[in-house]
Amino acid sequence: MFYVYAYMRAKDSKTANAGTPYYIGKGTGNRYRIKNPGHSIPVPASNSNIIILENNLTNVGSLAIERRMIEWYGRKDIGTGILLNLSLIHI
Repeated sequence: MFYVYAYMRAKDSKTANAGTPYYIGKGTGNRYRIKNPGHSIPVPASNSNIIILENNLTNVGSLAIERRMIEWYGRKDIGTGILLNLSLIHI
């Protein structure tokens, strides 16, 4: 089963306030704790800054929710929001 998670800001930044997400992802197992070698996104030092948004999902369901959350918060790299995500998952 899959889940969708968010990395939350521990402190205020120029982009957004503490407690807001800076990355949305999907995974299984302990994926939320593993740094993706292709990304520069830092994994929070504390589990208290990682939130599981939805769990017990199918792969397609998790992709759909991840996409919706990225669209909702927007991407910093293209000027639409506060997330460091670099791509929007298309299904």
